Amino acid sequence: MPITLDTSLPESLYPLAWLIGRWEGSGAIQLPGQDVSDARIEQQLECTAAEDGTLQWRSLVHRVDLPAPLPPTSVFARDEAEDDPAPARQGSGERTLLHREEGRWTVGELLPGQDLALSEAARPGTPESFLSYRLDAQLTRRGESPEQWAGEVRGPRVQLALRGTGDEITETRMFGYVRGRLMWLWERRLPRPDGAPGDTSMTPYLSLELHRV
Repeated sequence: MPITLDTSLPESLYPLAWLIGRWEGSGAIQLPGQDVSDARIEQQLECTAAEDGTLQWRSLVHRVDLPAPLPPTSVFARDEAEDDPAPARQGSGERTLLHREEGRWTVGELLPGQDLALSEAARPGTPESFLSYRLDAQLTRRGESPEQWAGEVRGPRVQLALRGTGDEITETRMFGYVRGRLMWLWERRLPRPDGAPGDTSMTPYLSLELHRV
């Protein structure tokens, strides 16, 4: 689905024009010590243009007592035997608020090494036409302190990282606009279950596929 640029947007938000709007969808969650194959989540997301040229982000994520849909972005799918006799869990459908998050995204300057001439000469929508911009996001979840995420936006894709002490990346988020859908993955750094003491790795936390509403 082509992206229609709203020319009334502040020019600073042109790189995020594809993200602006209201989105809803579902996905899967991984929680330590729980069976992730049945952990369903649903998200309502609103991204709006603020007067100061930033993007305002409002997100609600609920956990639902139903089997997870395992969207195409999901990294939680498991290979199961076709003759598995275990009955499928139905669930109660009960909803529990998992995250209420608000914040602002700010598009910064072009990242070093961009070829402006190549981008201007390329056909719109091709990989050669995209430029990488610095992206900063201040996000606050209910009851928690604000977090400063940083990364880049390049065409219809976003990568954000959260750094902890010692400048180590502790969490990442990756967003992509694919065939009219918003797909995204949130990972967290956690101890390796079978690793040495102090050994950690980035571990999937949320995986969602949203549609525009």
